[in-house]
Amino acid sequence: MLEKQKNKAYQLTESICPHTGLTTYTCPEWTDLIFGESYLFSLKIIGDCILFVKINGFSTLDVVAESTDFTKSIIHAYLPKEKELFYIGDFTGVTGVTKEARKYYINYLNNLRQLKTFVLCSPSPIMMLAANLTRQFRIIKFGLTVEKNYSAAVKQAAWRAQAFHGTANVKKNAVEDIPLTETQDKKPYGRKINRLIQSTLPFFQKAKEEFIPLKRFTRKTWQASFPDYSVQYELINDNIIHKISKGYLSAEYVLPVYELQEKIFKSCGLSGHPYYLVNDIKELKGSSLKARKKHSRLFAEWIEKYPEICQVIVYGANRLLRAGLSVAVYNSPFSFVFADSFNEAMETIQQHKENKSFATSGLFTKKVGRKNAVKHYADELNGFLGNINWEVEGGKELTEPKDDEHPFKTVYDAIALIKSDIDELFRDRTMAQVALRESEEIARALLNATSDLALLIQSDGTIISVNKAFSAFMKQNQITLKGARIADFFPEAMVDTTTTHLKGVLTTGEPALFESQLNGLYYQNTIYPVFNSEKKVDRLALYSRDITGLKLAHEQIHLLTQELIKAQENERRRIARDLHDNVAQDLASLIIRSDTLFENHKDIPWDVRKRNKKFSEILKNTIASIRDLVYDLRPPGLTDIGLVKTIDQYCVEFSGKTGIAVDLYTAGLERIKLDTDTKINLFRIIQEALNNASKHAEASIIKVRLLCSHPDIILRIEDNGQGFDPEVRMVSALKEKRMGLKSMEERVNLLSGTLTLHSREGAGTRILVKFPAGLSIEESEDPFEESPRELSR
Repeated sequence: MLEKQKNKAYQLTESICPHTGLTTYTCPEWTDLIFGESYLFSLKIIGDCILFVKINGFSTLDVVAESTDFTKSIIHAYLPKEKELFYIGDFTGVTGVTKEARKYYINYLNNLRQLKTFVLCSPSPIMMLAANLTRQFRIIKFGLTVEKNYSAAVKQAAWRAQAFHGTANVKKNAVEDIPLTETQDKKPYGRKINRLIQSTLPFFQKAKEEFIPLKRFTRKTWQASFPDYSVQYELINDNIIHKISKGYLSAEYVLPVYELQEKIFKSCGLSGHPYYLVNDIKELKGSSLKARKKHSRLFAEWIEKYPEICQVIVYGANRLLRAGLSVAVYNSPFSFVFADSFNEAMETIQQHKENKSFATSGLFTKKVGRKNAVKHYADELNGFLGNINWEVEGGKELTEPKDDEHPFKTVYDAIALIKSDIDELFRDRTMAQVALRESEEIARALLNATSDLALLIQSDGTIISVNKAFSAFMKQNQITLKGARIADFFPEAMVDTTTTHLKGVLTTGEPALFESQLNGLYYQNTIYPVFNSEKKVDRLALYSRDITGLKLAHEQIHLLTQELIKAQENERRRIARDLHDNVAQDLASLIIRSDTLFENHKDIPWDVRKRNKKFSEILKNTIASIRDLVYDLRPPGLTDIGLVKTIDQYCVEFSGKTGIAVDLYTAGLERIKLDTDTKINLFRIIQEALNNASKHAEASIIKVRLLCSHPDIILRIEDNGQGFDPEVRMVSALKEKRMGLKSMEERVNLLSGTLTLHSREGAGTRILVKFPAGLSIEESEDPFEESPRELSR
């Protein structure tokens, strides 16, 4: 409970600070007070010795004087005089301050006899630099620390108050029971006296060196090695984690190191207890920019996860590493303390534990010439910045470190680090530019090496780049074609077709292949998608190949094949006619002569007559075979009874000969007329398919479907046989010189159609033929349409 609270008119409200667990006191009369026109002021007390003041607005002398008088009245009334005061000033909302107001506020703080430490809470680099300069030039008589947010500021104040008043409750560490490798380090180390105090007070004697024993523990599992980097951990005096780094730290090593550190931290039972981190980086050669960024993020997460950390001490760092580490933890609620050696790091920890601060001892240098000194250092820094050539790697002025007493030493080191990072970025950019130029040269060479028309376009059709072949085709320079649109050079119909395919490629991300015709020439066009870093199509590569010669060759082959099949059919017709008119007639005459050979010779033996009868039967069978052959060579019904009835009759005869049931269904063909070539080709395809099924499929039923569905004619033949592997069958057919399937494909090509074959061993075979009826279809003169025919055998 605060002193004198009962005697005051203010009715205080108590709450618990979530960051420190201390009791917080405030009241409406202390919150959002307005001084002047826009100077907003709030105040609260944390614990029994921490004062928090928050200021918003522009600070002038009048409002600062009025607000500080109010603050002094609260301090006098509520805070005990015998206790040291820890003052938090939250200036995050300060928009500006006059010179007189700043001077008045510093004098006000110096006159607070109770004030032990002032914690400045501000993320502004200018405010932080001003505070550091104030501390460096001994303008203040109290301890000063700077934090970037309220949480860090209140934790810092609470920790300092707890350490100063000796109320820290340090729990016993459970690490004593862990079987570790132990070494004793009793090397003495002396307390280092502030150099500035030594130079100001030469008569000041160094403190006596203390001999403090160190218990150091380690394990083999507390180390990790990478190709260019290694790390090892030690535990010193139960609550000091000593980390030794060697080599060059890359970004991919940062996370494994933190995971190892957390594993050690938990195994030692340090979670929830105050602890120190000491980093030995005297053999660390450097670190990448990505590694420092990753370290900054993981360090902030570490502090948030294990907030009981007392100090982070780094020793053995050069000026660039110091600046890099300082920048790496800029956004974290903690900062590094730098030391020159291991002994100095241990001294710093001991000094922190004893809370002996030379900054508050009252031994300060005089302020004579302070203003001129600040101006001198500022002019020096301004000249230093002006002499840096940011576009040239390195620089002599960057290699000269400043003395530790120099007020802007950290600024110089940070600038040197930034210049080093910029040089690294410049090197990376230069290498990327060289690689880009090389890739562009390779791409240009590949484009110009082909005789195809090639161009790279944007999604809206704007030309980015073309090859020499396209430039020659357009009779324009490659440079002048850049930025033009393909719609400016080609007919509207061709542009519409191309645009449709371009949109399809942009949507699906899959290449597109299509043909086009221009000025009597045929072109095969291919559009390839070009993906960006986000895996999205933002450009398109278009290739066009002149296939006019190939197209004409295909047409010539098509005509020759058609003529060849016509010649084949004509030859079949001639052979069928010769067989029917000559051979069959002669055989019929032989049968008649054989049957009448012994009419007038009754004395012919019976066995002779029997042999003659067998001879007649052979002749009759031969005539039947010749008639079947003639029918196969030239079905007479195609011109007499039509295609459908001829196929129906053939299926009936096929079933009778082979014993395989044929299920025939036709529809839509009765109302159209097909030319003779189409009829013959359809009949031959069905004939070949049925013969193949009877020879190889071992099927019990074959389904035949012949339909006219405008604008196509569709033929489907399916059996329930044993099936086969189409690829293997095609190879074996070529070796055995069997042309059944090949003949079917040629006839389908003559019909300008497609043939699809589906078959699998044990699953039967399905053949699908589809071709456009085209000019072969003519409307029937019969106004009545016949119903579909269906036969099942």
